[in-house]
Amino acid sequence: MGGRAEATAPVIMERLQVSNAGSQGRQGRNPQPGTWNLERRRQAGSAPARARWRRRGGVLAALLALTACATGRDYHTVQALRETGPGAPVRAFVKGNDIRIFAGTGDRARTFKAEWSRLGSGGRVYAYRLAELKVDPTPPNLERTARAWREAEIFGKDAWVNMARSAAERLVPASPGGAALFRLGGREAVLVREEDGTLRKAAPGEAPPHPVVKVTHRDLANAMTALLEEEMAAGGPPLRLFALADLRPEGLVPFVLLDRDRREGVLLFAPRTLTKTGKGPGILSSARSGASLLFESHVLALLKNPISSLGRLLNVLVQGITYPFALGMPDLPDAPPPLYAGPPMDPAAWEARLDRITGRAADCGTFRLLIGGEDFFPAFAERLRGARKSIHLLVGIFDRDDVAVEVADILRERSKEVEVKVVLDRMSSNASGNTQATTPVAEGFEPPTTIAGHLKKDSRVKVRLFLNPWFSAEHSKLFLVDGEWAYLGGMNIGREYRHEWHDLMLEARGPVVAALERDFALAWAHAGPLGDLAYGSATLFGKRPRAGDCTGLPRLRRLYTRTGAKEIRQAVLEAIERARRVVYLENPYLVDHEVTAALARARGRGVDTRVVFPSVTDFLDTDETNIDRANYLLAHGVRVYLYPGMTHVKALVADGWACLGSANFNNLSFRFNQEIDLATSDPALVEMVRAELFEADFARSHNLTEPILVGWTRSLAGLLMDSF
Repeated sequence: MGGRAEATAPVIMERLQVSNAGSQGRQGRNPQPGTWNLERRRQAGSAPARARWRRRGGVLAALLALTACATGRDYHTVQALRETGPGAPVRAFVKGNDIRIFAGTGDRARTFKAEWSRLGSGGRVYAYRLAELKVDPTPPNLERTARAWREAEIFGKDAWVNMARSAAERLVPASPGGAALFRLGGREAVLVREEDGTLRKAAPGEAPPHPVVKVTHRDLANAMTALLEEEMAAGGPPLRLFALADLRPEGLVPFVLLDRDRREGVLLFAPRTLTKTGKGPGILSSARSGASLLFESHVLALLKNPISSLGRLLNVLVQGITYPFALGMPDLPDAPPPLYAGPPMDPAAWEARLDRITGRAADCGTFRLLIGGEDFFPAFAERLRGARKSIHLLVGIFDRDDVAVEVADILRERSKEVEVKVVLDRMSSNASGNTQATTPVAEGFEPPTTIAGHLKKDSRVKVRLFLNPWFSAEHSKLFLVDGEWAYLGGMNIGREYRHEWHDLMLEARGPVVAALERDFALAWAHAGPLGDLAYGSATLFGKRPRAGDCTGLPRLRRLYTRTGAKEIRQAVLEAIERARRVVYLENPYLVDHEVTAALARARGRGVDTRVVFPSVTDFLDTDETNIDRANYLLAHGVRVYLYPGMTHVKALVADGWACLGSANFNNLSFRFNQEIDLATSDPALVEMVRAELFEADFARSHNLTEPILVGWTRSLAGLLMDSF
């Protein structure tokens, strides 16, 4: 999170106690040292102090407006909230991962419900969820619910205001000119600290001071919960379960549930009707789309690409037969030894081994890290707008939400002046385009029917599709501009990557870019109408990159998963087995049990082994599998971290070697998909990855110290996900 103010900010809240009889009023208490009573401080404050609070109120209004989920809410839920009214009495009850909220009285009484999946942190940092709040059409009996469920203490709108203000005070650096970029609800605002310590919102287009602290909704929520913990420790009421309630449907998130025992927070949104697909496809439309996918993947692809399609079928059969016999996750009985203090693995010997694994020497070049959508997308858009010759995109998911359409529109405009070619994975792009965004899309946005059609409309953009024979996928993310710049990593083109997830892209330069351009040329030829024939011709007769000047440049190595090549899997496993000092790994889908076992064995050799999992992923079954993997690694002495939210990063550091790119640490990326990673043994680049990515994420994450309870359903989910 950001820097913390030197002086304790005037904080926190006036509790609003809602009586069971339905009357709502303030519950006062005598202020004690270390606790906060905003009304008392306001009465005692001077006129300049009150003026500062009014200014802060303006900043707060801008800040809280970012958390609004005003776009496309479900009419019935919003109407019920409106009918209930902002002053209505509220009672909330929780049981497991379900909540029931009783609001209003008499003919205005309404009951709401929500449920969510759980991967709680169990430690200092809260894990956060998003859950849709819906009207309960068959509400349970209030008295019966009160007896069987846990009741939450309710706080009202004033608590929102005071807590958000205090959290903002903490998150913006304390020194004059300090600034924080708040990314909340898919929107952004910059708050700047002035000479007198007050905060103001930066004007549109104003260049904020640097550096700028980046704040997500989870950072803001963590700051709020930290304030509450301090309030409790300083003599506040010993609450365990409480909810912040604001029933204005045009305003904020209606409810936030905080559970101190489970260290869990749930942001309860009214469900949005404006999704990436509008009203969503009907049954006939979905059936036609599915039939089209099957025809293109297994009939058209076989006619156009007979050799590669049959090769992928053979690969599916071979991998399906051999994978169950691969090394599992054995129990290692000995306690992990102290950390090894000797020399790391020999980088020269390891690079020579990689020459043999790949059958080619390393390229050369350099790269920088673009961490998070706020770093990558603006830089990428600027590069696209400045292109002079060509733009080539090879991407797994090109979504059709507002972020994707914004990128597509840049490509359409640039195609009038430069060559623009796009290869996208048909199955993955369609699937993502038919799912709902977690954060609200831009006001009034209407998605195109297909992103391929939108790209080609009124433009010279050339689009080709990877047709997914036997459900293989083009999972690479490779974006090339002018043959000089290459971007690769984990980010597809869509809202998740811009606003919702933690992810990483490399911006590479140097002779390695020419080699990556050849990769794109081969993918473009294979996706064309002549398929395998064009691919073979491009392989044999296509332009090959000339050796560039590598003087003073680090060595960079391309690694692939292809139908006939499993370079990434072999390199990752061997690097972990060879490591002697350090193994750091971050990925949302650590499903491969061979990698998991290799990590445990590394710790058994005295290696400092650390793994970063997301606290929640985009697949429920993967959440369950990650719990199983985290518990196994923790039992074998590996340091396990839970990132606060979804991390989509695919990264490994093994001693002095770093590997980053599109490949997850799972069966799909290691054995079936098309993937591109970039690796290096250059000390400066490896240190950059270690410090800017891993050390930063260790600091942001919760260090797990106790196993997470696992039921039989989770164990079963782990077995099922082993296949993927």
